[in-house]
Amino acid sequence: MLVDARTSMPQGPSTESQVKAAFLYNFAKFIEWPSQVFPRRDSGFTICLAGDPFEGALDKTVEGENLDNRPLVVRRIAPGEDMRGCQIVYVAPNTQRSAEIINAAGAAPILTVGETEEFINNGGIIRFTETGHRVHFQINPDAAERVSLKVSSRLLRLADIVRPRTRLGVR
Repeated sequence: MLVDARTSMPQGPSTESQVKAAFLYNFAKFIEWPSQVFPRRDSGFTICLAGDPFEGALDKTVEGENLDNRPLVVRRIAPGEDMRGCQIVYVAPNTQRSAEIINAAGAAPILTVGETEEFINNGGIIRFTETGHRVHFQINPDAAERVSLKVSSRLLRLADIVRPRTRLGVR
């Protein structure tokens, strides 16, 4: 079941962290990765964090969970660290290297998730937004398709569909 955080819910920092952690977990369920992403049948499904505002909420959310018989793993990545093995990379809003991380992910089938105003314009796939104290999200389906990720129509229905702004016809 997909968590829909648009419902009225009081949110302090820890509640917001829990909602975003639940969204990250659910994004994994509603995105299809190419089979070659996983080197073995028992390879883990890895959510990588560039910065970690979740206060442990993501670790608790995925603890003991499996996705298609793959254990879910949370890994924190440092600046310049290789993102091989990451299926999702979350870029915290206080991370000044959002564009660098998106570029490093390149054409690899990695779901990039962030929060900054320019995240989608920099090539990110999903961006958390907040409206009226509710967490919501935007999806750039073109960016997902470009890296061979298939986004479920169920997830797309809950999102605001966005595309990067172009300047003088250049992306």
